[in-house]
Amino acid sequence: MIALRGLCVRTGTGHLAVRDVDLTIQAGQRLGVVGESGSGKTMLALSMMGMVPDGLQVEGQVLVDGHSIAAEDERAWRSHRARSVAMIFQEPMAALNPLVRVGDTIAEPLRRHLGLSRRDARARALNLLEETGIPQARRRLDQYPHELSGGQRQRVLIALALACDPQLLIADEPTTALDAQVALRITDLLVRLSQERRMGLLFISHDLAAVSRTTSDIMVMYGGDVVERGRTASVLSAPEHPYTRGLLAARPSLMTRSRRLPTIPGTVPQLNALAAGCRFAGRCARELPICASRRPPLSPTETGQAACHLLGAQA
Repeated sequence: MIALRGLCVRTGTGHLAVRDVDLTIQAGQRLGVVGESGSGKTMLALSMMGMVPDGLQVEGQVLVDGHSIAAEDERAWRSHRARSVAMIFQEPMAALNPLVRVGDTIAEPLRRHLGLSRRDARARALNLLEETGIPQARRRLDQYPHELSGGQRQRVLIALALACDPQLLIADEPTTALDAQVALRITDLLVRLSQERRMGLLFISHDLAAVSRTTSDIMVMYGGDVVERGRTASVLSAPEHPYTRGLLAARPSLMTRSRRLPTIPGTVPQLNALAAGCRFAGRCARELPICASRRPPLSPTETGQAACHLLGAQA
């Protein structure tokens, strides 16, 4: 079990890039995290990896099977990244070393963390590539990243992340820049691996269709806050928060080709310009006078939880 308790990520100027996140991911659970760029999704993931950029401070707890690891040093975090939490980064060409063969890349954590010999690590790397369904896996071991397609490089990153059997796999925009068919195969692969390994999956994406297909639960973030969460199918079919409704309304559809797509006015503000209360204040069409000054709590809804003063007003 991986859990966050009151997790905050604070900048050097005191602003919160992630604010008071409480989250538990059980074995085999698949959680989608959605929101515009700048909503705090990747920063949340990096805080779970002990990899927040220099100058930022993590507050609160990151728990692995009840043990808090947030305050541990870099040496301890290296072990946790391999064994407890692993991450697939957004751009595989940037994440893979172009000067290192695929087999050596996957073998490195196996030798470093599990103490395997070079021969055994190579054999295990081959098994991992076969598990991710990469074609001609034995041949790929001796190739460099630039010799592979985008989908194959993404599978290499997945194999690398799975090397030390993590409890939680974080997939940060894993289908970015992939065509629709390859993206579908990658999301299906992540679901299968999560089910077969009883591994938690944190799936970060702008693609609501991919989130719907891949996850069992969903969490919507805005300005570093969790504004809504619940079962994926329920939240996407009947969202309670105005921001979630805006995201869903902005999805393109073959039925809307003849008219302009709805948009959420404005953009996610800089951290120093976010409202002290509901951070969606200023962009919300249903804003109340209380929204800018008082933060709404996550309250029970028919589909899960949402943080919106409108819920109290309706009650």
